Amino acid sequence: MNIKTNSKYLNDNDIFICIHDEMENRHKYIKDIKKAACIVVDKDIKNLINNNIPYVKVNNTNDTFFEIYNKYYNYPLKSLNLIGVTGTDGKTTTATLIKDILGNFTKTSYLGTNGFSYNSNNIKTNNTTPSIDETLKYADISRNNNCNYMVMEASSEGLLHNRCNNLTFKRIIITNITGDHLNVHKTFDNYLNSKLKLFSLLDKDKTAIVNIDDKSYEIIKDKYPNYNLITYGKNKNADFKISNIKIFEYKTEFNLEYKKKVYNINSPLIGVFNVYNLTSVIALLVSLNIEIDKVINNIKNIKEVSGRNNIFKTKNGATLILDYAHTLNAIKEMMFFANKTRKGRVITITGAAGGREKEKRKKIGKLISDFSDLVIFTMDDPRYEKVKDINNDLKKNITKHNYVEIKNRKKAIKYAIKKAKKNDLILLLGKGTDNYMAIKNKKIKYNDLAVINKYIDK
Repeated sequence: MNIKTNSKYLNDNDIFICIHDEMENRHKYIKDIKKAACIVVDKDIKNLINNNIPYVKVNNTNDTFFEIYNKYYNYPLKSLNLIGVTGTDGKTTTATLIKDILGNFTKTSYLGTNGFSYNSNNIKTNNTTPSIDETLKYADISRNNNCNYMVMEASSEGLLHNRCNNLTFKRIIITNITGDHLNVHKTFDNYLNSKLKLFSLLDKDKTAIVNIDDKSYEIIKDKYPNYNLITYGKNKNADFKISNIKIFEYKTEFNLEYKKKVYNINSPLIGVFNVYNLTSVIALLVSLNIEIDKVINNIKNIKEVSGRNNIFKTKNGATLILDYAHTLNAIKEMMFFANKTRKGRVITITGAAGGREKEKRKKIGKLISDFSDLVIFTMDDPRYEKVKDINNDLKKNITKHNYVEIKNRKKAIKYAIKKAKKNDLILLLGKGTDNYMAIKNKKIKYNDLAVINKYIDK
C-alpha cells in the first residue's frame, strides 16, 4: 500500500489523497479513478465516486497528507531546526554557505537546488523545494545523522504549491525579490505573495533576515510590523551594514559594521551579489547566538558552491566562469562583475529557457550585448520552442552586431574556448551544473561542467 497524490499512478491497494493549492486541486481527478483502496477528500464528492471505491472525508487533505508522513517518519522535525531561504537570486549560494559555515558549530544538512546534503553525502532531488513527504524523509535522515539544523531553499513555486505548509522555521532569509517565473505566477504581486508565505511559517520568535536595500523591504516592514526583522545591506540603518566593497578577480573584500564595530571581511567569493549573500549568512548565525568573530574566522574556509561562479583557467590563459544566472538581475550582476575585473574581452555564452517569460528575453539580450565583446547565443532548455525563435527574441533590442548563433551548446562552449585569448573572460550562463537539457517533453542528458572539462585543456 502506498500514499499517492497523482491519480495516474494508482494501484488497487493505494490511498489517493486529494491535496490542493492555488494552481491545482486533485479532487477533479476523482471521476477518472478506476482503482484505489481509498480516497481521502475534504469536499463532498459522492457524485464523483466510481466503482464503489471507499472514501474518507477530512477537514483539510493537505494537513492529513502531512500528518500521515509526519507520523510515518516519527515526527522528525521535533528535534530539528529548520532554516528557510527564499529570494529571486542567491538561494542556493546562501543556503549552501549556511550549511558550510554553521556546520563548523553544529551538524547541519542542506536541501535545495543542488540536492540533499548531510555529512559528506549528497542525494539528487527533482525539485528545489520538494513535496512535503520528501522533505520529511530528508528531515528524518538529518535527525538520524544527529543534525541539529536543516537549511532548505523555499522556491516561489514550492511555496505556491504549498510544499512548505505545516513546516515551522526557526529563521528565514529573504535575499531579494525582483520577479521570476511569471509564466507561473502571472503577476509580480502573486510572485511576491508566494515568497512572503514563508513569514507565516516562522516559529514564535518571528525572526527573519531581510535585505534592507531590496525594494521588497518596505513592503515586508509594513506587512509584518510585529516581526523581528534583522536587516543587512549598504543602507545606513542596516543592522549589518556593508561598506567599502573591493572587487577582485578571485576574491572580494568589504567592511561590515555591526553594533558600532567594523570588521574587515576577506571573502573567497566573487562579486557584489556574494557580499550580500555572505552578509545574510553572518547575520543569521549571529542571530543564533554564535559570536560574530567566530563566524568571520570561518569565512576563509568556505567551499565553492556547485554551479555558482565556478572559475576555470583555459590552456591559453583565459578565464571561464560557470554560473546559473538566468534572471535579469543575476545576469546584470554578472555583467557588472565581468566589466569591473576584465583584463581582456568579455565573451558571454547564453540562451533562454523555452516556455518561460518571453517578455524578459529582449532585455537580457540587450544587456548582455551591451556589456560583452562577443555573445554566443545557444540552447538553454528550449522545451517546445525552436532555439532560433528564442534567439530572435533575445536579439530583438540589440543595437550592435557582436554576436553569433550556435544552436548546439557543446559546440558553443568549444567555440568560445577556442576563440578566447589570454586574459579574456568567458561567462557561461544559465545552466550551472544541471545534468539535463529540456527538449520538448524529455530531459536529455547534458552537463555544462562535463563539456568544460572536455574542452578546457584542448
